[in-house]
Amino acid sequence: MSPDPTPKDIFLNPGDYAFGEGNTRIRTLLGSCVAVTFWHPEHRLGAMCHYLLPNRSNARPEPPSGKYAEDVLRIIIANFAQKRLDPAAFEVKMFGGSNMFPHLTLGEVLNIGTKNIHAGLLRLTEAGFPITSFDLAGAANRTVIFELWSGDVWVRQGQAKPQTGAEDRQG
Repeated sequence: MSPDPTPKDIFLNPGDYAFGEGNTRIRTLLGSCVAVTFWHPEHRLGAMCHYLLPNRSNARPEPPSGKYAEDVLRIIIANFAQKRLDPAAFEVKMFGGSNMFPHLTLGEVLNIGTKNIHAGLLRLTEAGFPITSFDLAGAANRTVIFELWSGDVWVRQGQAKPQTGAEDRQG
């Protein structure tokens, strides 16, 4: 139960991230994007990000962005390191990475959801953050709600888009 009947509510758009503590609720809506939640049970603080792509596709120098797994996870990890919080003490959960167009035969190599999942898993394990729970891949969108007062994360998975059948016609 929330300590105050009206928690601070934050909605993450694609490319956003937020830090919070106590009476904060963070939510987002995912497709092929990935959300990662970080919660420190002892300090009751955490973060959540919603990234679109695994990494930058060009060499142009740009400031770090929440759009890319490599950038946003580096930002969040550095924030917790600056506070001298042990990565192993966090509960980290990952969501999303759906293939929103399963009827297109692009193959896994071009599936952005799969690439997003792999990028997040690699960066988090390299940094020593344990992944305690996940709901990844598939072909449906997800709504994710993260309550920082308890560390609870609620996920509602939508229905996969039905195929129209037009892709299967020959002639």
